[in-house]
Amino acid sequence: MDIENFIDLLKSRRSIRAYKPDPIPDEYIQKIIEAARWAPSGGDAQPWEFIVIKRKEIKDKIADLFMKSIEPLRQAELTREKELRIPALEMEMPEPGFKSAPVFILLCGDARTNEAFPLTVYQKWGTEVFISNLAGAFLCMQLAAKSLGLGSQWVSSSGSLMEDKLKELLNIPEKIKIYDMMAVGYPAYQLGPRSPRKIDEMTHSERYDRSKLRTDQQIKEFIKNLRKRDREEMEGLMRRRGQK
Repeated sequence: MDIENFIDLLKSRRSIRAYKPDPIPDEYIQKIIEAARWAPSGGDAQPWEFIVIKRKEIKDKIADLFMKSIEPLRQAELTREKELRIPALEMEMPEPGFKSAPVFILLCGDARTNEAFPLTVYQKWGTEVFISNLAGAFLCMQLAAKSLGLGSQWVSSSGSLMEDKLKELLNIPEKIKIYDMMAVGYPAYQLGPRSPRKIDEMTHSERYDRSKLRTDQQIKEFIKNLRKRDREEMEGLMRRRGQK
């Protein structure tokens, strides 16, 4: 793959919240995990563990846990200025869109592998490096899925709000940390590319160019524009799902 094709892959990857019922070939799941298996990690610790979930009854239970876990987030989001609210939390949904994905892949990590780091790193920054390791593997999973013509969603509450309940449901040992979960399947719709910031606005030569430091108001306006785009996309998705 040349760099232009790689950047095109990055541009086309979007979070998908509705899926076709078509099953995914097992070899595709193996390729996604194979990609993550080759992710870089501090001290070559390779902390990752993968749980592949296909059974509907288990996926349904996870979706139910998700809906219960985000209710406090939704209530808090409604107290924010409307233009800053995350649309997926603002709107009441009967079930999460990822529930229809044929496969969930839970990425976990074993923090005992942190001993692979240099001693000072292990003692002072082990947790940060451990999370960075898992984040790199997760990105590899998402890009691999996209390269196979699949859509995915980063279910980011899996390793925080849902962790205790998920561990109980999936028999995950206490020593193992849940990073997050990816729902994956053939997308039921397509989205255009995102609108990243201009490269010259975020690039500095030799040292930080303070003239490029954004004001608090500029940051706020930037987030408002993101949420406006998200709201338009979410409303379109709700119309396609016949919920609006």
